[in-house]
Amino acid sequence: MELPPEQLQQTIDRFNGFARNGIDEDFHRGESAHDRYYGDPTLKNPNLDVIAEAPFYAMRVYPGDIGTKGGVVIDTKARILRTGGAPIAGVYAAGNCSASVMGESYPGPGATLGPGMTFGYIAAKHCAQ
Repeated sequence: MELPPEQLQQTIDRFNGFARNGIDEDFHRGESAHDRYYGDPTLKNPNLDVIAEAPFYAMRVYPGDIGTKGGVVIDTKARILRTGGAPIAGVYAAGNCSASVMGESYPGPGATLGPGMTFGYIAAKHCAQ
């Protein structure tokens, strides 16, 4: 990780303080009912426990995207629509290359799979006609 050991220790000490106090000052974990539902009810904060027992492992984490809140707009036949709303003949889209059928939301992992398969099927059926 090429991380100075004292910096790692400071990070662990800070996190453990959050766990002991029950308040995550950085990411606010455990504040929502949804967080608490899946957490450990025996802890002061059901989403935080102290980091104390070895072995410990570290890895670099890089941000990425798993969904889209953009892309081309399609109609109910999976045809790509022009800016004015008219479909482009013979041009289809499905999955993450098209705008989400859920608007500007992303309910969670896997949420693009169902619409991707459905609109892929719809596009294939329409093409076959």
